[in-house]
Amino acid sequence: MTPVPSASQRTPQDGQRYDIDGLLKDLGDIPVVMEPGVVRRKSRDYFWYSPILNKSLHGKSADVLVAPRNEADIVKTAAACAKRRIPITVRAGATGNYGQAVPLDGGVLLDINSLDRVVSWKPGAARLQAGARMHEIDALTRPGGWELRMHPSTKRMATIGGFVSGGSGGVGSLTYGGLREPGNILAARVVT
Repeated sequence: MTPVPSASQRTPQDGQRYDIDGLLKDLGDIPVVMEPGVVRRKSRDYFWYSPILNKSLHGKSADVLVAPRNEADIVKTAAACAKRRIPITVRAGATGNYGQAVPLDGGVLLDINSLDRVVSWKPGAARLQAGARMHEIDALTRPGGWELRMHPSTKRMATIGGFVSGGSGGVGSLTYGGLREPGNILAARVVT
């Protein structure tokens, strides 16, 4: 019996689904985590609230966690994954309970928690990085008499990017409608 190579040692020819070694070369100095326990732990959200989702998502995990430092790192990661046909699952606060932050078929878990800046804000509008925590956005804008129009019950841990990409409303929605209502989202930069 021969030992099974670790994920970082395998190539697509010996059974690994994706060329992770090639991806790591393409990423250069972008921070990555290969430790299986950490990658598995980060490959979860609160899906386990649902017995149905828990059964179907339990044990799902990315192959590697990539932690971009800026938008250029995200674009470079997306391009490298597209080139090698490696799926990407984006993760920030992972407060959802629908499995949105769970990699269904391995690949890259893109942890955007370090992109957490409030780039700018003025009365009635803010420009935010996707990893900005909703609670911190409110804390910054409240002294000026402003707050987010709506937020999820997980506001302390939730990020604006996760809420916009996976949410539809929350506290404040009765007054301001869902996210799709005019004036709730003014613009978005999306990397595909």
